[in-house]
Amino acid sequence: MLTLLARIHDGVTRLAFWVAMASVFYLTAVTAFEVVSRYFFRAPTDWAPDTSAVAFAFIAFLAAPELSRSSGHAAMTFVVETSRPAISVWMQRFSLLLAVMVCAMLVWFGGIETSRQIANDISMIAATRIPKWIVTGVIVYGIASSGLYFLRHLLATFLTSHKDDPKWSGTYS
Repeated sequence: MLTLLARIHDGVTRLAFWVAMASVFYLTAVTAFEVVSRYFFRAPTDWAPDTSAVAFAFIAFLAAPELSRSSGHAAMTFVVETSRPAISVWMQRFSLLLAVMVCAMLVWFGGIETSRQIANDISMIAATRIPKWIVTGVIVYGIASSGLYFLRHLLATFLTSHKDDPKWSGTYS
């Protein structure tokens, strides 16, 4: 059952990453369109800057879970990698546990705020009416999914397959 849930999580993460890549394309195309529209035709749009800001949030928080899954995020691992394997595993476990707890706290407060924005029909302050919960919902998803990957990495440190490997330092990068 957990394997199935992990596969579903991985599939949703891949889909979200593709949406993040599409958002990069959208951001590039809209920015180019806005430049041409503003400077060549003297007819700037009111929606391009607003939707570009939303695309930035989509890019960051829809791509973050994939980076967390593959340990592609920035990490300073010098101390962990130069320590004895037994100590480095515990340092890695501590940092992963801390990451899980921080993500859980952020998801809790972000979920409350997203619910409030939906209930009160709050929009972003912009020329184009964009519901704010769209952005905060994506932020909450990105942090929640990253937190689940940190939890999965934490649980993987307790597997017996790595205990006999003297070269394994507890990191996944």
